Amino acid sequence: MSTGRQRAILAWHVHGAWMQALVAGAHRYLVPVNAARDADGRGLLGRDWPQAEEIDADRLRGEDIDLVVLQRPEEIELTERWTGRRPGRDLPAVYVEHNAPRPHAVDSVHPLADRTDIPVVHVTDFNRLMWDSGDAPTRVIDHGIADPGLRYSGEIAAAATMINEPVRRWRTVGADLLAPLGARVPIDVWGMGTAALADRHWPGVRAQGDVPGPRLWQDVARRRVYLHTARWTSLGLSLVEAMFLGMPVVAVASTMAPLVVPAEAGVVSADVETLASALERFVSDPPAAGAAGKAARDFAMAHFSLDRFLDDWDRLIDDCCG
Repeated sequence: MSTGRQRAILAWHVHGAWMQALVAGAHRYLVPVNAARDADGRGLLGRDWPQAEEIDADRLRGEDIDLVVLQRPEEIELTERWTGRRPGRDLPAVYVEHNAPRPHAVDSVHPLADRTDIPVVHVTDFNRLMWDSGDAPTRVIDHGIADPGLRYSGEIAAAATMINEPVRRWRTVGADLLAPLGARVPIDVWGMGTAALADRHWPGVRAQGDVPGPRLWQDVARRRVYLHTARWTSLGLSLVEAMFLGMPVVAVASTMAPLVVPAEAGVVSADVETLASALERFVSDPPAAGAAGKAARDFAMAHFSLDRFLDDWDRLIDDCCG
């Protein structure tokens, strides 16, 4: 049970969507900014997060901080240099691991595997299972997002997907699967760097660019079905968002996807022909797509609510801060 006490939490702006969920809590969130505005001090990047405030790196040494939320190994040294306190020893700390292990699926040793004083918080059960976290205490706090609302209309007989930098990340995000699947049903692709897909001239694959916020959800939800192609990433928030929107899902059966897309919400398979057939079925059968989309939304609301996420974090914060 959370004490309800407001804490001062130091955290870097690394993953925007995840950070937006964290700073929706009831605490005071300090986000470092430096003169270079680089990855170590990018601040809020113009985000309107009422509970979060930018703080100059040179002010951190005198700041009252209850907990530091680490997300990159280099932040351990940064915290000590900027605050004068050692994470896990002089200052309570947790480390959020956002990614599935690399380069090896089961033999990658986590950077904090030899630390017993800093809990590692994984964002999926799959990630905790696969990382070798050594002696570090571990916990899983699943993603949570604010409900964007039921927006699904499915009026456009096409699939939608959201993939950032598909050409650079290629097989990792399953961008190579767009060509064979796009030959069966039209696929609209949103995200950073999607313009590069146009150079490949794949029939049926249509780059839509990087579209912000509610407009993106509205555009995506007009498509009949959501396609999740990632081979080896952590559970993408875009998949969870699509489920909240009320979209049926067709997903590659890798990492956490098989555990978050129930059978009634869509099709999960490692067979490309099965994926293609599922896309065709949903595109050609609006009632079936709508029924699966309702099941997807029900599952997302039950498992990925923002309130549940914040409650989990409050309990962890209390545990760490005593």
